[in-house]
Amino acid sequence: MGFKEAFTRQGDGENLLFDDDAFIYFAISILTLVILPLVYSVIKPLFTTYVFGEDRRKFARVPKSSNDQQNLQLAKQELRLKWLTKGFVVKIIILVALLLLLNASIQSLPKADKIKGFDPYEILEIDPSATEQEIRKAYRKISLKLHPDKNPDDPQANQKFILLTKAYECLTDEDKKSLCMKYGNPDGQQSLSVGIAMPSFLLKKENRAAFLAVIFLLLLVVVPIIVLYELRSIGKYDQNGVMLSNQEKFERGLEENLLIKKGVELSSCSDELCRLRLKTEQQAIALEKLVNELKEEAELRKIQKFEITEALEQSKKQKNKKRRVTISIAMILIYAHLFGKPIPDSVKSLYRSTIKIIPKLVNSMVRLAFEFSMKYKVIQWRQRGRFQTKFMGARCINNILQFSQCIVQGIYETDNPINQIEFFANKAKDYIKKGKMPIFQELVQKSVDQRVLPNWVPEEFKDQIMNEINMFPQLDIKHEVTVDDESIVEQCNEDIFSIKITLTRLNTPEGEDIPFAHSNRYTYVKEEGWHILITFQNEVFYYAQLNGANRVQSTEFKFQPKMYFGDVVDFEFVLFVISDCYRGLDAEIPIKFKAKKTSQISRAVEYHKEDQELDKSLPFIQSMLFPMQNKVEDSDSEDEDQEKKEDE
Repeated sequence: MGFKEAFTRQGDGENLLFDDDAFIYFAISILTLVILPLVYSVIKPLFTTYVFGEDRRKFARVPKSSNDQQNLQLAKQELRLKWLTKGFVVKIIILVALLLLLNASIQSLPKADKIKGFDPYEILEIDPSATEQEIRKAYRKISLKLHPDKNPDDPQANQKFILLTKAYECLTDEDKKSLCMKYGNPDGQQSLSVGIAMPSFLLKKENRAAFLAVIFLLLLVVVPIIVLYELRSIGKYDQNGVMLSNQEKFERGLEENLLIKKGVELSSCSDELCRLRLKTEQQAIALEKLVNELKEEAELRKIQKFEITEALEQSKKQKNKKRRVTISIAMILIYAHLFGKPIPDSVKSLYRSTIKIIPKLVNSMVRLAFEFSMKYKVIQWRQRGRFQTKFMGARCINNILQFSQCIVQGIYETDNPINQIEFFANKAKDYIKKGKMPIFQELVQKSVDQRVLPNWVPEEFKDQIMNEINMFPQLDIKHEVTVDDESIVEQCNEDIFSIKITLTRLNTPEGEDIPFAHSNRYTYVKEEGWHILITFQNEVFYYAQLNGANRVQSTEFKFQPKMYFGDVVDFEFVLFVISDCYRGLDAEIPIKFKAKKTSQISRAVEYHKEDQELDKSLPFIQSMLFPMQNKVEDSDSEDEDQEKKEDE
């Protein structure tokens, strides 16, 4: 039987019935199963944003300066609207529609017939005390209404009339009445009856085409679109939230002798920042004015091969307008940020979104450089018919992170790190004559009592400067080289060594969270991040990133020297502790230790008591076999004794 026959077949008692009551209960169950996870997906971002989410806990930290306070307020505003996306609005619309449908289904429940057994008195609409004459009268009256000939449009007319007839026979025939009392049905014991939880209006011919069209639309259009939409987002971003399509661009641009300003080019060509577009003519005018200011600033700083100047010169040489070199919007905004230029109000939204995403791009670049340094040591790719090779090491990662420092502090790579303090960046030039600028790292790392400012600094600014110096982290770095087995006296290159690095913020009281990174130019909140590199002969063997709110943080690197370095016995590692927020606070610490070869030491092998006892015991298989062998030998000896007795 085909689908058409099964779908349109009706009339006899062997067919499956379309049950409206069962359909309502089935629809309520399905709607509930769909609505519950949808409600969870809608409430979750609101709950995590406003109750106790990670962002709320992170933003509860006390800001350090007025600029940090302003950035924190802007970040909170963005957090409040972070969940308000197109996808969230679509979820709300779908949820409201499903709730209305669920409400309609629940409201229709009282109108549905109650699920109950066969009751002939209720079917004939009479009292149980009715006489035989009243029963016949009620049967004739109702049969005239329910006869199939008078209800040709009702697909359930036959079933209703059969049910009425059975109710009449049950009350007029004693045999059927007894069967009804015994089995609940005048036909006696019945087999299992199955119905379809579908609405009865599908039995009407005019509704079949629409029903099939909706089914095919859902299966062939709606479901594939949803699946494709979900598949697009799977595997599109890396762990830092950066698009994976940037990997090839970063791989081609990263190199060992990477210049810090190369980070501007790599960031501006990322897929996230390439999508920036100007929406108004006012924005175009503001950017054009900004470009002219950047050209003048580059000339004052004597920057050679300035990207924006070169792009403008190449654009003028191109006669074909379609082939003219265009300057990236992100590149203009990044250089304006590094040069400390005021940003026009018309492009501030583009500026904030650009600066905000760069730390994520930097983390992806660092992670990619480390992975290639560990796995391949040398990167190769085919370009213009030939293979190009380059080495990735610690210097590449260091320069990438220095670019991040410049972005967070809003200073150029050639600027003095002391410009991270507001007074020395903006007001010092009005007071300094023959004096020198102080060294930023010395001011930060010294204790409060030992800090001394130059004599040319006015007294009214000294307290302000000292307070701002306290906003930078005073870091204590400790490292420890150990072997896993503490009982070992002489270390050999086959032991498992462990290098543990611990960072402590001395100017953060115990029990308090570390505030956000301090900056007078950054336009968003950022956690202090410290990148740990352990190198051997300029090759990176370990990388870790430490960030968060804890005052003390640590990481540990375990390795076997012989596996990594062969027969080398004198090890000179270099530990790099690099900040991604502050200029001039990086540390480079040598780690030296020795490990003898295995042939140079005599190490007695000691066995544990439990191991010695296990050696004395039989293996499992032998312990299973020996008892059976003993039983066989005992039975053979018994048989021999019995034979001797019989012979005697």
